[in-house]
Amino acid sequence: MSAHAADGFYADREASVVVTATSCDRPLFFPECEALAQFLQMDLVLMRFDPLLGASFDVLMAGSDSWLCDFLAWRRDGGDMWLVPARASGPYFCLNESRLEAFEGAPYANGSERYAGIIRAIEAPSFEGRF
Repeated sequence: MSAHAADGFYADREASVVVTATSCDRPLFFPECEALAQFLQMDLVLMRFDPLLGASFDVLMAGSDSWLCDFLAWRRDGGDMWLVPARASGPYFCLNESRLEAFEGAPYANGSERYAGIIRAIEAPSFEGRF
């Protein structure tokens, strides 16, 4: 794990992604994250934790000034971590060792697979030192 984890974020140079977290509501912490992403020249994933609602994720792609907000973690058995829109539409992001990649299509075929993958991500919430 990166030494920066002690600084409040985890930056993976190989994947060109930085991940950080907060318990602040949107839009708090956006300016700080924008500065971090610009300084590191990486995509940024911001996990927001609410004790009543759970975790959601916001994404800032490198070079962009527009945030994509309110994603949920989704995982296939033994697969990569995905960020799927909490609502019905939007891009889908696959977060793995090589990068954060946007897709237009869902990684699941139906609602029950979506639900199962969200539960799987909740049951195994750690990145386990990797994406």
